[in-house]
Amino acid sequence: MITVANLNLDTDFEYRVIREEDNDIDLFVDLNYRSLDIDNNGSDLFGSRIQFPFVRSIILRLNKNTHDMTVHLMRDIDLFSAFANFEVNYEGSVINIKNNFEKVSMFKSDI
Repeated sequence: MITVANLNLDTDFEYRVIREEDNDIDLFVDLNYRSLDIDNNGSDLFGSRIQFPFVRSIILRLNKNTHDMTVHLMRDIDLFSAFANFEVNYEGSVINIKNNFEKVSMFKSDI
C-alpha cells in the first residue's frame, strides 16, 4: 500500500504522477485494456458491481485538502480519451485496484 497526499492506495498495477499543481495531483494507473469491475460496497445505487470493458487506464484526480477524488476511465493513452468519470470520497478508506486475471476489481476497504 502507498500513500499519495491523503489517499491510501493498494494496487497491483504500475502508476505514476502525471500532474501535480498546488493542491491537485493526477495519478495515472495503467490497466492495459482490461475490463474494470467497480464494487459498490453495499451502496443501493446498483446491485453488486458495474463493469466497464476494455479500459486502457484510470486517472485518479486528487485534491490534497479533501478526501474526494474524481476517477476518469480512459479508452486510450490520450488524456482526452475519457469515456466515463465519477467521484469517490475515500475518507477512512483504502482504494484498492486489484488484478483478477483478465479483469480488474476496484473497491474501497477500511483502513
